[in-house]
Amino acid sequence: MNSYSRTKSDLLTRVVAAVVGTVAPNTAMRYVGRRTVLRNYIAAGKGGPNAAWRPSNKSGDEILKRDHKLIIARSRDLVRNDSHIAGALRKIVNNVVFNGIRPQAALKDGAGELQRERNAQAEAHFKRWAEAIDFFEKQELILRHLWQDGEILAHFFYDPDLYALDIVPLGIELLECDHLDTSVDGRLRSGREAKRGVEYNGAGKVVAYHIFPEHPGENTMFTLSRSRRIPAQNMIHIYAPDRVSQSRGVPWLVAAIMEIKDFGEYQQNERLAARLASAFGIFVESPYPEHQMPENHPLFQSSGYTGVDEISDYIDPGRIDVLPPGMKITTAKYERPGQTYEPFTKTTLKGASTGVGMSYESFSNDYTDASYSSARSATLEERRGYQKQQDLLNRKFNTPIWRVFCRYMRLFSIDTLPEDIPVTWQAPGWPWVDPLKDSKAAENEIKLGINTRRKLAADRGHDFDELVEQLKRERQQLADANIIQENPEDGS
Repeated sequence: MNSYSRTKSDLLTRVVAAVVGTVAPNTAMRYVGRRTVLRNYIAAGKGGPNAAWRPSNKSGDEILKRDHKLIIARSRDLVRNDSHIAGALRKIVNNVVFNGIRPQAALKDGAGELQRERNAQAEAHFKRWAEAIDFFEKQELILRHLWQDGEILAHFFYDPDLYALDIVPLGIELLECDHLDTSVDGRLRSGREAKRGVEYNGAGKVVAYHIFPEHPGENTMFTLSRSRRIPAQNMIHIYAPDRVSQSRGVPWLVAAIMEIKDFGEYQQNERLAARLASAFGIFVESPYPEHQMPENHPLFQSSGYTGVDEISDYIDPGRIDVLPPGMKITTAKYERPGQTYEPFTKTTLKGASTGVGMSYESFSNDYTDASYSSARSATLEERRGYQKQQDLLNRKFNTPIWRVFCRYMRLFSIDTLPEDIPVTWQAPGWPWVDPLKDSKAAENEIKLGINTRRKLAADRGHDFDELVEQLKRERQQLADANIIQENPEDGS
């Protein structure tokens, strides 16, 4: 708000307050106070360079109706073609999923002790089934689609081929969000409401999804097929909403899309300029027009000059050429990339790395200016973000699938284990940043009673029970071979 507008506003406030104050002084005071607060919201200013900044204030679903397809298309294009985004996504998947987030069954007896044999039995069934359907590869795909699409659908069904192999007959089909029939929108014949392919009952609970059997982007005759209704109990819609008015997912890359796109075009132009700069060119300059004439021209023949055609096209080592009078040599010079290239690149990549939740050093593979303390701090912050993504995968996909898996295992008589088997998920861990210091710190935490060996093993990505069994076998093997083993407690 400029000074003139503010003066008019203050004058109006005083006039209204004076009129109201004659009959209701307290009301006038409240009016003045509220007008003052309203005027102090700088973000609501409508003048100056931000005068054209008038974003809409629609619901999350309403905004997505207009922009969803274009955002996803641009996000997918970056994942395909931009090296920074493609590399960042691979790093994220490697840290969050790595070789798979694996279940640990947690059946307990009446005394609260883990039933190790029955838990191992359930995990063995799951391992065999997971290998048959590439379950851990599906975890990777889900995470990738959350980043580039913002959502993905997991459709599970009875698979007779697995049942024939005596494997839990649970099939899982991952569907991109394009399979949702967005034309199914609004009031349906059944009286229920639908939002872009997702059907809700009167209480606002999802009851069905309207799905195209084939991907609409396939160039085949099957893309003209009508969508079919799949009950919600056979489908998992995996996404993380940013607003309560949002029923579909938004690509996690959305905040970095335009910045990375502009930077990619800038780099492409700089590469082209660098290629031109690498071409060594020489120009021959002359002030006389006769030098441009063909040698058989009468004026040229009478001038007595040496023809330009006699000048060498290439520079040979040690060669000496005599130029016609007035001619001189000029070397082409291209100074690209310039001095602003590196600072501009760093600034842009720092912004983009913030959008994907990574440190600049990790996102750009540039560790030249990183100190040990800053790198360690950035690593710990990144890992907190990876843990959040692991938790999302567990809540939205892994645990629901585990429940269906256990139900199918009992329903189709694969095993007599109960349908409701408690589970925890063992995520891949990370090595210590400073092994010596971190191991000493872990040892002190155990001595102080503020941490456990089981949790420390889980943080490193190890199954504590498996470690105990391995240690037991190793000690027995050493004892059988009459090899004295050092006791880590007393150093003997």
